[in-house]
Amino acid sequence: MGNLLRVDELQIELITAGGVVRAVDGVSFCIDAGETVTIIGESGSGKSTTAMGVLGLLPTDLAVLSGHASFKDCDILGNSAALAKVRGRHIALIPQDPMTALSPVHTIGSQLRDAIRHSGVTGRAAQRDRAVELLEQVRIPRATEQLGKYPHQLSGGMLQRVLIAAALAAGPELIVADEPTSALDVTVQASILDLLLELQERTGVAILMITHDLGVARLMSDRIFVMKQGRFVEGGNADELLGNAQSPYTKRLLDAVPRLDGHPELEVPA
Repeated sequence: MGNLLRVDELQIELITAGGVVRAVDGVSFCIDAGETVTIIGESGSGKSTTAMGVLGLLPTDLAVLSGHASFKDCDILGNSAALAKVRGRHIALIPQDPMTALSPVHTIGSQLRDAIRHSGVTGRAAQRDRAVELLEQVRIPRATEQLGKYPHQLSGGMLQRVLIAAALAAGPELIVADEPTSALDVTVQASILDLLLELQERTGVAILMITHDLGVARLMSDRIFVMKQGRFVEGGNADELLGNAQSPYTKRLLDAVPRLDGHPELEVPA
């Protein structure tokens, strides 16, 4: 069986007033069914640009220069017709910031129905039932009541769960999670990551995780690719990479993670 998603030699250019910058410079990776692959790097390294390039969601100042991307052996890079059949159905996106991803003037129910309608469910009653089911899947209490609320009436963690529910609407085979916890506080981050792991175990969905957080990468990943200035500097099995990093950049990232061991002055009193 082939890869679920395969990306080869992807190059993306950023057009600026001062000229053209190579934002993504020849990256290659693959994702198999049911696994989590993480691209990790500092802000501006090109990790989100890589994902958005594959999904055809780049802003106008960014353009795919070359490369190849296929989903289940079907070419989707630069093939708008094929991508339209895949995106939102077989590949779903969890955006980074729910407050900007959701419309402030439409209810949660209305916005979920849009995703559900796109998945092929017709009839207002059926769409409402599906919306309630999705909210219950992501553990939102009093799901029916939440449908009539607006985004400003829910917490950040609840809104992120709404985005996950919308991503699940069509039963995708792959979810692209673009920094899904960066806008949340630490305790809420943990609950969202646990939810993603639970959903993955139950549904078998594959995840492409985009993050700058080594803790997230360590918890979620089967394989990790470390990105710097548009290139992968290292990649491989998560445990092996984190336990025996070869790249000096990866080692610096690991060294930058705060540690309590060996520093009694930093220990939390019992």
